[in-house]
Amino acid sequence: MHNPNLYALDYPKEYQFESVDVIELFHQKNWNSLNEVVICRDKNGDVTARFSDNEWDLNPYARNYRGKASFNFQDWNDTVELQIELKLLAYGWLFHRSRRGQAPTFSTVWSKVSRMRIVYRFLKEEKHFSLRNLSNKKTFEAFKEFLILKDSSQRNLQNIFIAVNSAMMLEHWLEYSFGFTEKLQVIALSKALSKKEAQQTLVIPERISDAIYGKAIELIQGAIEYKDIIADIEIRLQDNYLKGKHIVDLKIKNGARFLWTDASGNITDSQKYASTIGAYQPLQTKEIISPLLNQITDVKIKNVIDFRAYIGQLITACFIVCGGFSGMRESELEKLTPNSYYVDSVNGRDFHLLQSSTFKLGEKRETWVTAPFAKQAIELVSTLTRTWRSQIEYPDSRYTNTLWCIQKARSRPPVLIRKWQLRLRIFCRQFDILVSQADYQECLESNPNSFAKIQNLVTIGQPWLLSPHQFRRSLAFYAIKYRLTTTVGLKQQFKHLYLAMTEWYANGGQLASMRNLTVDSEIQQALDAINAEMTASKIFRQWHSDDPLSGTMGKTIVKMRGNVPHIYSSWETIYAAVKKGTLTLHGTAHSYCKNGYDCDMEGVVMPQFCVDCKGQGSIIDKDQAVWWKKKHQSLVCYMNQEEDMSLTEISHFITQIRAAENVMTDFNMPFTPFEPELKVTEL
Repeated sequence: MHNPNLYALDYPKEYQFESVDVIELFHQKNWNSLNEVVICRDKNGDVTARFSDNEWDLNPYARNYRGKASFNFQDWNDTVELQIELKLLAYGWLFHRSRRGQAPTFSTVWSKVSRMRIVYRFLKEEKHFSLRNLSNKKTFEAFKEFLILKDSSQRNLQNIFIAVNSAMMLEHWLEYSFGFTEKLQVIALSKALSKKEAQQTLVIPERISDAIYGKAIELIQGAIEYKDIIADIEIRLQDNYLKGKHIVDLKIKNGARFLWTDASGNITDSQKYASTIGAYQPLQTKEIISPLLNQITDVKIKNVIDFRAYIGQLITACFIVCGGFSGMRESELEKLTPNSYYVDSVNGRDFHLLQSSTFKLGEKRETWVTAPFAKQAIELVSTLTRTWRSQIEYPDSRYTNTLWCIQKARSRPPVLIRKWQLRLRIFCRQFDILVSQADYQECLESNPNSFAKIQNLVTIGQPWLLSPHQFRRSLAFYAIKYRLTTTVGLKQQFKHLYLAMTEWYANGGQLASMRNLTVDSEIQQALDAINAEMTASKIFRQWHSDDPLSGTMGKTIVKMRGNVPHIYSSWETIYAAVKKGTLTLHGTAHSYCKNGYDCDMEGVVMPQFCVDCKGQGSIIDKDQAVWWKKKHQSLVCYMNQEEDMSLTEISHFITQIRAAENVMTDFNMPFTPFEPELKVTEL
């Protein structure tokens, strides 16, 4: 049945989708009709995939998907039952036959099919003919052993089990059961089969970040003045190539023969054909690129190969700046256009912004705060790709004129750049951005959840393996490390639904911030001097005044005030001893202690032990005696109100009350001695 709302107005009506009951054809074993079912057509109506094909080309459907947009079933050509069943699952997911929830994106379907390929590879090895065999307990145990041997991470295993559960959701449509009595326990199974926990995207070490971003900025700053010249040279080089090609093709058409053509004029050697075109180009390439020779500092362009490499570096540099200073996802960066950068003023303050589309929670337009330098990056890449963008056939009419494209060869049309990870790693290799021992150590400290990934990807002396998602992770980490924002602010910037996800991205940043704290040495010296002076003054007053003291050492001081030892004879002597460390005085709310780290520390938990200190080091002055008076009042009040107290509790509180009374007695403070009530228990 035709549904015209699914198609563009100019789409051929005869090729519009008609509902076909593939399950009925399957159960009837009508293989000829089933094999002819069309899975996908392009915008012209041409078939790109039929059910019978070993590989389904789904590029017209995938559109924005950055990976390989096809499903390959060739591995099961010799096990037709498994192949057909796997194709039915792929069909059911593509056309959302489960009818549960929102229709999945192509990337989700691709993930499910790729995971199910692992399951069906196992079924083939074990000579089974359907997924229903996996519901057998013995077979499932063998399947778990199969997965253990693969040494997969918990996350990969979860995706495999999720795919099996998704297959169960198609049982109603398939009209047969796979035999499972309940859904697989995804988390429990994955943890039981693997100890490899999820590895977080790596934070770029700070020195390497400086090198990558610094080189990108340097390239853009050097090229921005010459952006129109660079773009014009590229246009002229392509035009020169086309003129040379036209001359050679015309010669062939008029009957000329070359060593690389056959008797009919067909090209037999494409490399020699390209070389001949170069020889017939009207202008020398050096002449075309001459306006740029020796113009840009630290950039050597001697020939057309250097020029093409330079343009590639500039485009990558612009991508680095846009991604590194915004934290945008790769899919969001890919939708930037020449008009994406703008400045907005809020409360008199200018904000530099990038606007693009985000897809994580449904497609919508969003803005990201960025650095002012992003303006130059957008200007440069817009100029360099202007002509290419006009020649590209964009896969989705909603996202035309996006910036990131390249012409890989003169004989081919420009294409959108997809393999950013490869380009970023080439960038690090070209500019010798290598990992040092210090970088490796910093990487371990900054990525506490990625030790396995560090071991696999980070090698001392080798280029840093940069990827687009590292920009996002690094921005979160360093923003928290240097207290440039809060996780709430990052949540808004990253377009996260939950704060926990933002905190995951910023993981390690707060710890690094605390580790990075330093104290100014001059300030520390001043603090130490003030502390020594205050300690010396406190000790001097204890020995050279008439103020009462309590505590074991306090009472000794009172007795010896008429015959003061030499070390306490003057403030200067005491101060020198404090600075030297031979005299110490540590204070708490309830007492001072002269024993320092030699103290047995009993009073830390039970203050009453400091009053009659076994180490003969406690000193209690008038201010601390007030603390003991308040302690006495609160304990007496509690004892009078509480009825159900054990003997252990009564003994504990009585000990503290008696210690407080001893202190108050030494300071002649009035108080009423506490007498606990005696309870008589009849036997």
